[in-house]
Amino acid sequence: MEKYWITLFPETFLWLKNDDGFIYNSKNFLSFHFKLDSYVRIKEICVELLITDNLYTASLRNSDIECDKVKKWINSVIGIHAGYLTSSLEKKPVSLKPILKLLNDVDYYTWDHFRGAGGNIIQNLHELTFYINNSGWGNNSYFKQTIFPIKNCAELEPKKIISFIRNSKNLFLSNINLVGNIFTYRNYQELLLDDIPITIHLTMHDFENHIQQITETQWPDNIRFNILFYSKCNFSLEDFQSVNTSLSITVIVTSEVEYNLFFEIFEGYHIHNDATIIPIYNGKNIDFFKAHVFADQNEFSTISLTKRDIFMRQTLNISHFGKLIILPDNHVYANVNELPLGTIDNSPYSLVYKELTEGKSWLKIREDLPCRDCIYQWLCPSPSNYETIIGRHNLCNFKI
Repeated sequence: MEKYWITLFPETFLWLKNDDGFIYNSKNFLSFHFKLDSYVRIKEICVELLITDNLYTASLRNSDIECDKVKKWINSVIGIHAGYLTSSLEKKPVSLKPILKLLNDVDYYTWDHFRGAGGNIIQNLHELTFYINNSGWGNNSYFKQTIFPIKNCAELEPKKIISFIRNSKNLFLSNINLVGNIFTYRNYQELLLDDIPITIHLTMHDFENHIQQITETQWPDNIRFNILFYSKCNFSLEDFQSVNTSLSITVIVTSEVEYNLFFEIFEGYHIHNDATIIPIYNGKNIDFFKAHVFADQNEFSTISLTKRDIFMRQTLNISHFGKLIILPDNHVYANVNELPLGTIDNSPYSLVYKELTEGKSWLKIREDLPCRDCIYQWLCPSPSNYETIIGRHNLCNFKI
């Protein structure tokens, strides 16, 4: 009797959750969703495929090949190039199910730390954000959701900032953020180190108040300004043309009306700079978030994640991983919505080690309800500050 086999390719992910099944091809980004309760045999085939020892291959009966529902499912697999069907009297085909293998997990870092050889742990530090001082236009709610100046009378000491940066140096530290009003900061030139990219974040008001100083200064090539726009800004953008350094724009919006307003203004000025729109939750605009921020089920048909992207979502938080934030009171955070890890006087190594072994941010993934029961669990972005501020574990319109 001739044998039949269905085999999935190594780039293919097969997920089963309750009565839902989902196959995603991480090579060509095609996928299809199916219901497991439509025909019990399809579920049996999927379960067999997921058994590691079966090498991503399941055997098929003659009745399966003749069954319209199974044939339709097989054709869907083949149609998105997620697998193939074979009929042979020889031994079955083999493939490798995509399984995440961690080279450096928490247990490794703990072991490496206690044997006194944990220097490489600092390579997990990729970005530092210093809230250097107060801005009169700061907002103590916005900064809990994105980079934005705060209202705080304290000021970080320049020597401590420089020392912390120097002790954080590694091959993967790629950006330093300076947030506040750098032009009211004492001896701000000391912070402009020339061996690492630095982004200076200013509100539009602070930018306009110091435009002459900005335009008349010869900034080093590693300095970049990011100007923060929000609804109370005056919209005079001619000054942007006179800035002689790299410039980007971040637009803070809380409603569709604000979004449309900014869009029309930037179109009118023909601004071609790198602009990013950041929604902010204000406690009253949940409908705006549901309409424009929350994921919708049909979005997953156009998603384009590689195998590596999915493995990252299963391992670490792509929103927070590798980032430390230092506030004017000297406290250091992996996430400003969690407890501090320590202070600027602690070594960066000890803070990184603490976050990797005890923290709640860098390794926070979608493993809470309702996400862990959702078929799209690993296609969604990692948990962000929005979930914390809004007070729910997910940002989608189909899992409540």
